[in-house]
Amino acid sequence: MSNGLFAAAKANSKSEDKMKMREKHCLDLIVRIHENVDGGYLAPYGIYKLNLDYNTEIVRGLVLSRRLAPFYTPLQDFDESWTDDEIATLVRQMPLHALDSAFDDEEEEDDADDHKIHKSLNHFRRQELKRRHQELAAKMKEVQRQYENEYLQCKEASDPDVPSKDLLLRLYRDASECPICFLYFPRNLNYSRCCRQPICTECFVQIKRLDPHPPHDDPSEEKKDELPHTLISEYANCPYCAMSNFGVTYEHPIDLLVGMGASMSAKDYRERQSIDVIPEGEETGGEHAVISSDETSRPSSPTKATPFTPRKPRRRSSVAADAEGVITTDYIRPDWEQKLASAKSKLARKAATASAIHASNLILDEGSGSRESQQQYLMSLEDRMIEEAMRLLILSEEERSRQASKK
Repeated sequence: MSNGLFAAAKANSKSEDKMKMREKHCLDLIVRIHENVDGGYLAPYGIYKLNLDYNTEIVRGLVLSRRLAPFYTPLQDFDESWTDDEIATLVRQMPLHALDSAFDDEEEEDDADDHKIHKSLNHFRRQELKRRHQELAAKMKEVQRQYENEYLQCKEASDPDVPSKDLLLRLYRDASECPICFLYFPRNLNYSRCCRQPICTECFVQIKRLDPHPPHDDPSEEKKDELPHTLISEYANCPYCAMSNFGVTYEHPIDLLVGMGASMSAKDYRERQSIDVIPEGEETGGEHAVISSDETSRPSSPTKATPFTPRKPRRRSSVAADAEGVITTDYIRPDWEQKLASAKSKLARKAATASAIHASNLILDEGSGSRESQQQYLMSLEDRMIEEAMRLLILSEEERSRQASKK
């Protein structure tokens, strides 16, 4: 098999693997009525677009183990004068997922090849990938609609998966506004570790590092920005006080323990909460306190309608990023190092190609040597370019394998 065919086959195989992973990721973003924890869910309601790239297994495990607030159904507004019946009715009328806003078609980026007569091979690959992503989005939307219909049927049948009026009142009687999305949630929200401000889980999973980029703090070194090894990926900052390495803490109300994992006693819960969050930089071994569905009990409704008061932060002081109970943005996106390495490798290949083209142009311009010698040199140069690209690809795959083995 020639180098070209081998590379094409490998690219197709890699593309298929990515699509399978993408589909699994999207399925984890489906809100299911039976996957509820303390009146919330394991997947986001849909305040933002469904282009979320956080590790769904990690986040679902954190919600199940009560180390991160569930994804609650938000209220657009809240008035303390509302009666109990009005609050319960309003929440029950909300869907499981905001299909219309979350699945809206995003504005497509302009492809440079669209304006060319002769399209490149990469153009057709991009178009095919775009088509498959659109088909996947349509499929996921239909799956979510099926669960919405199941939710309506469960409400009519008074299924135990549907939150009771007592539970809804315990959650929403004193709803609190998230300062990021300005929607209202139960008071047991996450709190920023630095300035102790509330933030809903749906907003928290939106915050992440910027894509790899050249350093921009030293304008005098413009040439340095073009070197692959100078690419950086900076910590995400707190949206409130701008402190670096943003993270949150969550204190679960001990008098509210319903839904998945509800069978564990208060003692079991305290023991689970004592599990240390692994400090940044240490290997995790893939352990994120994930609780599988088989290990959890069926949801149950609380027997009393006594309002609960979530434990508020004891003091308005910052908490170290590696302190027990802190969940950082890097913790739910542990692949940021792999993305940085991939970006460096891509830029290195681009720089090598540009250098080779520049060198070949100089040779042709100088006109030195015979035409045969020039052709041989160019063929040799092309072989070296292919070898360098393959070397960088192998290094990238080895780095990806190392990162995968740590999970």
